[in-house]
Amino acid sequence: MAAAASSTVPQSSSTSSTPQNTISTHSTELVRGSHEFTVAGYSLQKRKGAGHSIRSGSFEVGGYRWVVQFYPAGESKEEEGHISVYLELRSTVVDKVTAWFTFGVNGASGSSLHMRGSFDDYTPTSKSWGYPKFMEIETVESEYLINDCLTLLCDVEVVKTVKTGATISCFITVPPPAICRDLELLLESKEGSDVTLQLEQSEYDAHRAVLAARSPVFSAQFFGPMADEDAAAAGSRRNVRIHDIKPAVFEAVLHFVYTDTLPPATTSWSASHRDKRPKLSDVAAASCSEEEVRVMIGERLAAADRFDLERMRLLCEDALWETIDVANAASTLRLADRHHCPQLKELCMEYIASAGVLAAVMTTEGFRELKLDCPSLLIEILENFGKRSEADEE
Repeated sequence: MAAAASSTVPQSSSTSSTPQNTISTHSTELVRGSHEFTVAGYSLQKRKGAGHSIRSGSFEVGGYRWVVQFYPAGESKEEEGHISVYLELRSTVVDKVTAWFTFGVNGASGSSLHMRGSFDDYTPTSKSWGYPKFMEIETVESEYLINDCLTLLCDVEVVKTVKTGATISCFITVPPPAICRDLELLLESKEGSDVTLQLEQSEYDAHRAVLAARSPVFSAQFFGPMADEDAAAAGSRRNVRIHDIKPAVFEAVLHFVYTDTLPPATTSWSASHRDKRPKLSDVAAASCSEEEVRVMIGERLAAADRFDLERMRLLCEDALWETIDVANAASTLRLADRHHCPQLKELCMEYIASAGVLAAVMTTEGFRELKLDCPSLLIEILENFGKRSEADEE
């Protein structure tokens, strides 16, 4: 009788294999953008009656082109007495775009109105969404017109979907860079400080090497050919008196030198607590008007120019440009010209030369001061306006 064949059963291994980490993601993100549309000569547009509309220049958000369509006297007879405003998709090669919009206006006295919509699908057959009765014309004219100019603000959020497949990877967690926070702690602790900066009744302990590495002005002062050899020697402490700058502004300079960022425009150290200063990031900002904040940013811009801090200067330029309007355009242009800000100056020139804006700007106090103090800038404005007019005629 033949023996039964023995079966071989796989034995489990006591040695575990190397684990493999597999991830798969399906991400949805919002891409945000904003557009400011200034309608100069609003009353002339309103006189054309219901059904008359004007469009903003096209702008891009999320890879798609959009325009704001505005009806100064309402979209139709049913909307008479109101203004109508819509967001319109201008991109044509697209099946559907899901987006969320917000429309707003700011008034001369600080009043504002913002109306937020819901997510809507923009398609070739449904290309615009908005508000047929966004605001009563009486309210527009009493609260939101500045020299017959109405500025509409449009924020757009576009839903973008990105899908990725599976991947195999080993993950090593690397913390974000901490050097800026470390340097901020160094400034706050005063450890190893070798220079005392004196402004009015305030004193700030700092480190010459850090100041010199960040600012060519401090580098020349501490280590340049004209520097005091004894004061520049290792281990020698130095007292430096700094004139013609407010302590609060200089604190912003120090914060930027050590962290590459700017604190809120209202942040300052208390002169009476110099030895127990709170962290700069923890100081509560007081309530300030937009114009007061703009003044502070202008002072910081001047300080950035004085100490040759290019990134700080650009941060201030950007903050000023974000709040440009008819009332402050001329004064912003003067700041840009005085403190070597070519980008901000060019943007101000373009804004002032826009159709209908120049006439409104010419009625402001800032423009009257510009005519007296900076006649060369006035010439540049008129030349730029002339070039713009010729281009429009062509």
